[in-house]
Amino acid sequence: MVRVYPDPILRKPTHPVRPGSPDARAIAEALRGAFSRIEGLGLAANQLGFLSRVAIVRLSGEGAEDHGERAPIIMLNPRILWRSEDIVVDEEGCLSIPGVWADVPRAKSVRVEYQDEEGQRHIIEVEGLDARLIQHELDHLDGVLFIDHLSVNERQRVLRVFRELQLRKEGVPSAAQVRA
Repeated sequence: MVRVYPDPILRKPTHPVRPGSPDARAIAEALRGAFSRIEGLGLAANQLGFLSRVAIVRLSGEGAEDHGERAPIIMLNPRILWRSEDIVVDEEGCLSIPGVWADVPRAKSVRVEYQDEEGQRHIIEVEGLDARLIQHELDHLDGVLFIDHLSVNERQRVLRVFRELQLRKEGVPSAAQVRA
């Protein structure tokens, strides 16, 4: 399902897709299927093993249902056209580095261009959580992870906690448990 760090595909930049092509349709369907089974706001194609520039996001504004549920949007070939100079530092996590969180600086607002599955061009401007989400997913499409925005010490701390969580999940005792 979702590829987990340090899977090398997470570090590879993705390639544009042709809207309406069989590949684009298959990737969009795979993203929708995986997205329906996870708890997250976004997912990039390379997190499922596809080196295609496609992501799915659930924005709080555009297309949201009346009862507060966010409607997912498939973005083909998305790119950021503009970022605000205002930077906001807030907590982020990632489905590909599960169980760890860190404060990440991101632009407060972004303007993004993407194509829908039929090839229609869209430009949206979002801020807050939606801007953070889109920047996070587009980073994935460029082979960048949220930990790359951290200081060296913070990145090492986050990865140490992540490795400990992974070892526990596999049933391997941590160094602290071995010493005890």
